[in-house]
Amino acid sequence: MFLGYTISRAILSDAFALTRGDRFYTQDFTPYNLTAWGFADCQRDADGYGFGSTLGRLLLRTLPNDYSADSIYTWFPLVHPESMEGYLKKLGKLDGYSPLRPKPSGPVTTIENYVVVGQVLRSTDKFVPENAERAANIIRGRGYVEYTTALGHANWLQ
Repeated sequence: MFLGYTISRAILSDAFALTRGDRFYTQDFTPYNLTAWGFADCQRDADGYGFGSTLGRLLLRTLPNDYSADSIYTWFPLVHPESMEGYLKKLGKLDGYSPLRPKPSGPVTTIENYVVVGQVLRSTDKFVPENAERAANIIRGRGYVEYTTALGHANWLQ
């Protein structure tokens, strides 16, 4: 069954009115309610990779092993990659993006032995966590484990 023109317009306009009048998008969208970090995280960055889009950030956060941070597929998932390459070339920004389809990373290794966990934590040169590079973008200076080790609180690592 198909909707008529009048009914479909009424449903669409009602959906827009409900969205525009939603208090979470209007008066409750403040740093007080979202925390300063959460409010800043929701802001649009027009100079960022996706020109202000949040879909790419969502994909990187929820599926970090399946998308790369500089991929056209990550930042413009609803646009055909070849046509997006043309747009980025016209803007002079193609060299900042990878046109290759992202490949998923390998399987995750699970460690269940207490002794092996201690060896992994001590061998920081050999065992690097997958999220270390992403965390370094957020955490500036000395990390938590390094800081607590320097204070002598992380004796359990030895």
